[in-house]
Amino acid sequence: MDIVIEIGKGFGRLFMNPLLYIAIICCLAIGHRRVQNERKWFNRQIHWGMYETVFLLKQGWRMALIFTIISLLLGFVLPPVYLVLVAIIMIIGLVSFYYHLASAVYGFGFAFVILWFTYVYDGSWTLGPWQVDALSMHQHLFMTVPFLLAIVLIIEGQLIKKYAAWNASPRYQKTDRGLKAVTYLAKRIWILPVFFLIPGSVIPDALPFWPRFNIGSETFSLVLFPVVFGFQQRARKELPATFYPKFGATVQLLGALVFIEALIAIFIPIVGLAAVVLAVIGRMLISILYSISERKGAFAVTPNKKGVVVVAVLPGSPAEAMGIQKGEVIRRVNGIPIHSEDELYEALQINAAHCRIEVLDTNDEVRIRQHVVFRDDHFRIGLIVLK
Repeated sequence: MDIVIEIGKGFGRLFMNPLLYIAIICCLAIGHRRVQNERKWFNRQIHWGMYETVFLLKQGWRMALIFTIISLLLGFVLPPVYLVLVAIIMIIGLVSFYYHLASAVYGFGFAFVILWFTYVYDGSWTLGPWQVDALSMHQHLFMTVPFLLAIVLIIEGQLIKKYAAWNASPRYQKTDRGLKAVTYLAKRIWILPVFFLIPGSVIPDALPFWPRFNIGSETFSLVLFPVVFGFQQRARKELPATFYPKFGATVQLLGALVFIEALIAIFIPIVGLAAVVLAVIGRMLISILYSISERKGAFAVTPNKKGVVVVAVLPGSPAEAMGIQKGEVIRRVNGIPIHSEDELYEALQINAAHCRIEVLDTNDEVRIRQHVVFRDDHFRIGLIVLK
């Protein structure tokens, strides 16, 4: 019964962490800015402005549960000062509004590096009620943090693979020949509330209400910490459905490499430092290399002489029900060849109750899609096409 009470108290501590509220505010800002840009380019919003905020916790709760189970089973004991540093670094990444910098890897990685430098140079400084000195760099962190970073990278890669493409927002851009083309920008924040153990004896006396329990002769406290995953990346040469899963898989591969080094660190603790460096530098390089790659070369979505190119599909629309995808080319509507948005909607009105669309998919294969539509209700079909 006591442990249940302590877990309940641990949940309450989540709402004391400013990181949670800053992440929510940033999500609201992302959605507001995205809607502004969509209305600027396409005269309508594609996704609801609260989309990012609604899915802030929803999309990652299963992975948060898995993360917590792993954390408690492996006994990840983290000093409070370390978690405070992690939170500060995550907040800096968020308020920079460059969500490339808001990956959880940087929070956990740089906090470790700060404690390591304090240890190496035998420094001493204060952080709130905590005294940070050489003793703050616990030996077990050389083994705990590499495993933690490996898990964070694998989870981050899965979030990117599964969800980054969902509401990647289209933007118009000029090609070298002056033609209109489209790029897609994904800006996302996810929060995974994860339970960590911290040494109960180091909780300041000023917080006597903080939950504590004993395992053998050791005293620990439970803290529910909001692990923030920020992501920002533009897709140009590939469609979002292809690009973001590839990006996420690369992040997961890095996580696997860090995990191997973490295993070695069990026997050779100093290898843990190399694992942390690999995780942080590797994650930076992934963002940089993918960004450079996507700035050059052809666009995935450009005008096509065969028909009208689909830029986006509105959620809940007939077009979505028909399975029409970004980047596909609509060649015929109700048997009529089309080459512009006006021709598309004129052809739709020929049959007031039903439409038949011939689509050329990204593999140059022809598909036929059919659905009920409504006369004079042009945009109910939910297509945004390249003008």
